[in-house]
Amino acid sequence: MAVRNGSAFIDQALASLTDQEFTDFEIVLIDNGSSDHTGRIISKWINAEPRLRVFRLARPGLARSLNYAAAMARGGFLARLDSDDVALPSRLGLQYAMMQDRPALGLLGSFVELIDREGRVICERRLPVTDAELKHFLRSGNPFVHSTIMMRRDAYDYAGGYREGLRLCEDFDLWCRLAEVTELANLDRPLVRYRLHGSAMSFRQATRVALVDVCIIAAQQARLRGEPEPFDKGMPKLRQALTLLATPRAVFLYRVLKINTNAARLALEFGDRQQSRAFRRRGFRLLMTLPPGKAMWRGVWHIAASYFHPHSRRRRKILYAKLLTLLPPSRWRLN
Repeated sequence: MAVRNGSAFIDQALASLTDQEFTDFEIVLIDNGSSDHTGRIISKWINAEPRLRVFRLARPGLARSLNYAAAMARGGFLARLDSDDVALPSRLGLQYAMMQDRPALGLLGSFVELIDREGRVICERRLPVTDAELKHFLRSGNPFVHSTIMMRRDAYDYAGGYREGLRLCEDFDLWCRLAEVTELANLDRPLVRYRLHGSAMSFRQATRVALVDVCIIAAQQARLRGEPEPFDKGMPKLRQALTLLATPRAVFLYRVLKINTNAARLALEFGDRQQSRAFRRRGFRLLMTLPPGKAMWRGVWHIAASYFHPHSRRRRKILYAKLLTLLPPSRWRLN
């Protein structure tokens, strides 16, 4: 686990690890230069939990922190949990048992329960499960939630660990490289509660996430062809990535616009109107770069939609249930 200024949730994350039904593990925690009350909370846990080993570094970045934690870990398996998430009590035991039963399995995740800032469950997120499904999904996106991952150490070492030049999506990049050397799987049940909140890094830097994702996907193609990856000392090179993927720049820009408008709607959900306006302005700027045509008009629609709150699956179910009470039984439609 790596944390920086995580005082709001670090206590809950550590408590979820001490409550695990499986007990034969250590907790390696990297304090990534926190300046809030995180250090005080960690000090309390050091006295209460003998399995906790803490290392304090001066803001090395997430990838370097995680590589350092892996180097300090003494076990044959590496499990991840973000400092704002919660592991369910059976998480480590179920994953360890499956890794023991399948020696060829090197990377194992699970479904998650999405929770809000206060810890209320929103819905369950299901993901691909089998090795074939996961490797197919990795060609276009990330089918794992970082906090659910357990890795076999030798597979992690063989893949080279986290790419330290990346400041986002270092997990997606590692999964792609692991897919080339080992089997993958997701357990078909939620083992972690994944917290959605406005201060999450992937939410705040939506444009950069899109850029890095494209470069990671292109890097897979480059390795297959024996060509250079679209990175310079770990930093993504967009032009080279789009060339590798034969993707027009306008298609990429439309994708980034869509990501920003979705982020604007999420910001409304979190009550952050200032951040929502910032995402929307970025969407307008991207719209001005699109050539006239279908993509431009779709962009207009996405920007218009960003002014309104999205209806989550949970809210749609509530609205649908209320609607059924207003309609006669002959008009009911059950899924």
